[in-house]
Amino acid sequence: MQPLFTYFGFRFVKVEGMEQVNLDDFTGCVLYSELEETGHIETSNPDVNRLFLNAMWGQKGNFLDVPTDCPQRDERMGWTGDAQIFASTACYNMYSPAFYQKYMRDLREEQIQLNGSVPFVVPTIKPKGEQNMFAMNGSAAWGDAATVIPWTLYMHYGDKELLRQQFDTMKDWVDHIKRLDDESGGSRLWKVGFHFADWLALDAKDPSILTGGTDSYYIASAYYCYSAQLVAKAARVLGYEAIAEEYDSLVGEIKAAIVAEYFSANGRSAIPTQTAMIVALYMDLVPESFRPRLIEDLKLKLRDDDLHLNTGFVGTPYFCPVLSENGANELAYELLLNDDYPSWLYAVKMGATTIWERWNSVLPDGSISDTGMNSLNHYAYGSIAEWMYRYMCGITPLENSPGFKHFELKPKPFGRLSSAKASFQSASGLIKSEWTIEKNGSLTFEFTIPFNTTANITLPDADLQMVQLNGQPLSKGKQDGTAVTITFGAGHYVFTYMPTKMYLLMYSTNDTVRELLQNEDTKEVLLDVLPEINENPMILKQVLKKTVKELQESPFVSHLVTEEKVKELDEQLGRVLIQV
Repeated sequence: MQPLFTYFGFRFVKVEGMEQVNLDDFTGCVLYSELEETGHIETSNPDVNRLFLNAMWGQKGNFLDVPTDCPQRDERMGWTGDAQIFASTACYNMYSPAFYQKYMRDLREEQIQLNGSVPFVVPTIKPKGEQNMFAMNGSAAWGDAATVIPWTLYMHYGDKELLRQQFDTMKDWVDHIKRLDDESGGSRLWKVGFHFADWLALDAKDPSILTGGTDSYYIASAYYCYSAQLVAKAARVLGYEAIAEEYDSLVGEIKAAIVAEYFSANGRSAIPTQTAMIVALYMDLVPESFRPRLIEDLKLKLRDDDLHLNTGFVGTPYFCPVLSENGANELAYELLLNDDYPSWLYAVKMGATTIWERWNSVLPDGSISDTGMNSLNHYAYGSIAEWMYRYMCGITPLENSPGFKHFELKPKPFGRLSSAKASFQSASGLIKSEWTIEKNGSLTFEFTIPFNTTANITLPDADLQMVQLNGQPLSKGKQDGTAVTITFGAGHYVFTYMPTKMYLLMYSTNDTVRELLQNEDTKEVLLDVLPEINENPMILKQVLKKTVKELQESPFVSHLVTEEKVKELDEQLGRVLIQV
């Protein structure tokens, strides 16, 4: 029995009324738009591999004519926020230009009726004689599907004509925001209307508040700036130089207003949430001089939050990219590999086969969370797969050569994984990127570059004199700081070298007290040298989140943590390999 006019998202089926049930008599039919799978990722960690597959299956379960939020409850609607958040991941996973072109055509038809605004849901659901949120429009991040999706498609497929078709959609959305801004005083901030903000973030003071703890008008103003940047970029690509300059000027005004309203003179964010700092860094909202302070503050905030995210639909997709892009790649891996709540792998450990809507859709005891609105197939947080392609495996398109005609191969390994590989059938051909941290500590990178393309390759922590290519000394290349860079055309390349820093991870006094106490070997070392920290429960609670080196500044134990003891601990901890 197969229905023709509806479909159901499910994982389990209950069968009743049959005396004998034979599993072989039942076949589950997978139904989704006919999209070719183009990407795959595999690592040394089975849970990460399952997470990637969950994102892929979430896409399959929701890409049926329109990109729906979930396939299994009373919605199955084309929520614009989910669609733009996941767009780049979708383009890595599957060949998506026609699918998104159709969705953007639907969006444009709705937008024309709304004088530039964009509905929460496309196509809009308008129950007769009823006004509800499904028929509303104009939220930041959701409406920004009008700019983010066209630019994402251009970056992935390099189709300038498709960008031209969607340019009016992009421009009209920013013009709509600017009109609201002008009508409310022209502050160059977006401070009117309802916004979903950092939807389902965990940092709201009241857990029942679904929009998170980051000021909704800050997020709205950030997207105002970001979308204006995308319009300027698109205009320049299409040769509309006057429009590009107009929107560049608007971007400058918005940035100045955001900095004046939400940042101190020294670059401290007035909104001390993870998402506030992530958005500022990702969307380039602040002067270059503010960035070091913001990055350090974000790292401190993450440490205060036990190295766990508490972000929602806005902050989560950008979190790991921001960390990897700004010298904190190891923290991006920490977030990826956390397996307790809240984290991506918590759901995997709980048996998830798709991405959940909430970080705690299922509770540790296996019961369904009583949060009310709850979906077990909601692909938005599956956007972590984009970070896997772009940063873990390093396959990145370039703005000056979209569609992967010329691209970057800049993988960022970390010792919590021993290997990772990605294959991607790009618009220009099959790209492969693979790395392995060998047992002797050396690095191996294996790349495939397709016909009629070129790639800028970056080998991290490499000495040019030590790099071998296909078993021979590398005859060309450039030492660029701690990395080696080289550009190659089509071919298959294998690089091997001993890195200038250790990728096999050993414990050290840069690890937290909590991390050292969780391993029997390091626990023995720590308590042998500093037994006092475990003797008083109050003191232990105060120092758990701190690294051993940070204990030197703690008023509770600084008198115990001498330079000699730190040196002794480093020597002994450095003999213990972190197992992966």
